[in-house]
Amino acid sequence: MAYSMFTITEAAKQAGLTRAAIHKAIKTGRLSATKSDDGHYLIDAAELFRVYKKVDSTSKQQHTETPALVDTVDYRLIAQRLEFTERLLKQTEDERDNLRLSLNQAMTLIAHQPQENQQPENRPVKSLLWAKLFGRH
Repeated sequence: MAYSMFTITEAAKQAGLTRAAIHKAIKTGRLSATKSDDGHYLIDAAELFRVYKKVDSTSKQQHTETPALVDTVDYRLIAQRLEFTERLLKQTEDERDNLRLSLNQAMTLIAHQPQENQQPENRPVKSLLWAKLFGRH
């Protein structure tokens, strides 16, 4: 019984993918691999073909275009998320500015209101002359 192990480069050729795609699959846990004593990844053939279809030489050209398509889809998804995040950030900043303005207006109103225990300044002034003339002290 033959026990085949592939390096990342060999596995990429067998699956019709790039080395980066195989390495990413290992790092994300989609594809299991072991590290050799010299630090290189080794992928069991059965594990590789469990995750990816084996590519024959006639359909290899078809599969080498797939990673570029996946990269394009990933790029579009990231661009959409970035655009959404930027819109959300702008909305949050606008809401913060509106709240800050409302707070400043409220603080101005509070600062200009008389306190409850103070009498209004518009009290009539009692004239001492008037009181002396009419006998009211």
